[in-house]
Amino acid sequence: MRSFPRLTSIRRATTTLLLASLVLTGAAQAAVEISSNYPEPSDEISALRSSFGNDVFYKTGISIDNLKDMQQAAKANAIELESQKRTLAEQARQIEELKRNSGSSSNSSSREIEELKRTVKEQERDLNDLGKQVEELKRNSGSSSSSNNSEISTLKGKISDQDREMDQLKRMVEELSRKVK
Repeated sequence: MRSFPRLTSIRRATTTLLLASLVLTGAAQAAVEISSNYPEPSDEISALRSSFGNDVFYKTGISIDNLKDMQQAAKANAIELESQKRTLAEQARQIEELKRNSGSSSNSSSREIEELKRTVKEQERDLNDLGKQVEELKRNSGSSSSSNNSEISTLKGKISDQDREMDQLKRMVEELSRKVK
């Protein structure tokens, strides 16, 4: 008669273990759900990290809207950069034309033109740097949105500074052309 209670306790333990393993398997499968539905704009992008032999999904805090905004900002910055390059090339052409036309002008005009040329070259370098930053921003559009937003703000500030400098150069070129005539 003693063997009967042992058998019952073994059966209970086995049943408990089987049920526990089924519950744990169900919980593990419910941790990640894959859907064929289209994503919502507010959905966040997840990152997969391998940690000690396990692949783990992490929330990045970057939504699909954030990525689209970064793409649009990068395109707008690239367009602005091209516009600045065209303006800079036009100013360089005007300076060269002014220099050719004012061959008989005084040394002060020549110095001013040389100074303008140096300024134009500096701006070309700045624009090239901005172009590199825009390209880097395009490549890194998947990184954190706050750092990209600060980079975009920095680029916009630099572009605004370039616009102001371009306006100053235009005024200086106009003054020089008036002096030469």
